[in-house]
Amino acid sequence: YAQMHIAGFCLNCPESPDTVMTDLREIGPTYYFGPPRVYENILTQVMIRIEDAGWIKRRMFHTFMAVAKRVGMGILEGKPGIPLRDRLLYRLGEILVYGPLKNVLGMSRIRVAYTGGEAIGPDLFDFYRSIGINLKQLYGMTETCVTVCMHPSGDVKLETVGPPMPGVEVRIADSGEVLVRSPGLMKEYYKRPDATREAIDPEGFFHTGDAGYFDAGGHLKIIDRAKDVGKLADGTLFAPKYLENKLKFFPHIKEAVCFGQGRDEVCAFINIDMAAIGNWAERRNLPYTGYADLASQPAVLDLIRECVENANRDLAQDSTLANSQIRRFLVLHKELEADDGELTRTRKVRRRHIADKYAVLVDALYSDKTSCFVETQMRFEDGRTGTVSADLQIVEAKTFGAAAARKAA
Repeated sequence: YAQMHIAGFCLNCPESPDTVMTDLREIGPTYYFGPPRVYENILTQVMIRIEDAGWIKRRMFHTFMAVAKRVGMGILEGKPGIPLRDRLLYRLGEILVYGPLKNVLGMSRIRVAYTGGEAIGPDLFDFYRSIGINLKQLYGMTETCVTVCMHPSGDVKLETVGPPMPGVEVRIADSGEVLVRSPGLMKEYYKRPDATREAIDPEGFFHTGDAGYFDAGGHLKIIDRAKDVGKLADGTLFAPKYLENKLKFFPHIKEAVCFGQGRDEVCAFINIDMAAIGNWAERRNLPYTGYADLASQPAVLDLIRECVENANRDLAQDSTLANSQIRRFLVLHKELEADDGELTRTRKVRRRHIADKYAVLVDALYSDKTSCFVETQMRFEDGRTGTVSADLQIVEAKTFGAAAARKAA
């Protein structure tokens, strides 16, 4: 709020989460801040509309998006060495695809956009920057006077939150937790000395509760909440939130929950995006009666398997996380809901609660079973409770070695 008084701008807020795209088009902001969930939802809507378009528009979109992915970020950052042919193709793509797309999204006037609040998938980040939207990540919290790290112009890395801001000290504890000390750090929690002692150590460093590490260029990479980060049985780093974000980049996947702490491999629960998958099914004349029926369709399971395998292909290229590729998964018979205690009110996964509630499914994933029957109590919109049951199929996903992943990419 201080920025609008110092720099001079009009602050606008969306009417509701459902009207974000309409409000963006109406306002046409030059400066935009939103959590990753908003950017995910916008991308999902874009992909649904593209799949509904004629084959000429679809072909044109995918052709120019390939160009954007190859050279878009370099052009946005003004980097030299980009061939003239690619620059001309990108310029043509700006006229035919990127410009109209940004106009429809209400983002054609944006000079800089920020995201924060939780980790954003690098693929999602790449999409916006490649079409010319100057999206950056920032990392901070209320206790640190918000900003700890931020991407500087010309030095944006997809999987990091940038280097520390001037005057901010960031240290990585032996446990992997990110510690912060700065002039803007809070003095204490109001009338909570015990909480203050837990949060701020004797050296004056604030314990953020996030796990991360610095890359070779001095950028901080946040991988998950420290309490959620663990290791597989072979010692491989297991960062469930990072893996879940990889999966949620795909418009057909609305939510994902990964398991693997202390186990030999990673397995996952997946929620399909009803709007995206429903639209996909209708275009293929696949009949269905509701969410559970659609989620159990063999064609849908094959589609989700392709998404999981594409995520595995990317993970194979990360030496730290290559062994945490997803081996088996199932598509849940119901959407995860805050009313059922499976999500927080801010739509964050309650992973431990889900693991306890669906323990029979977790056990099935780590057995040799190919299916598992489950019956679950759920709360309906009118307040009534009932049960929903299904025989869920367990799907094997292909994993990749580093060499195979590079060849496929």
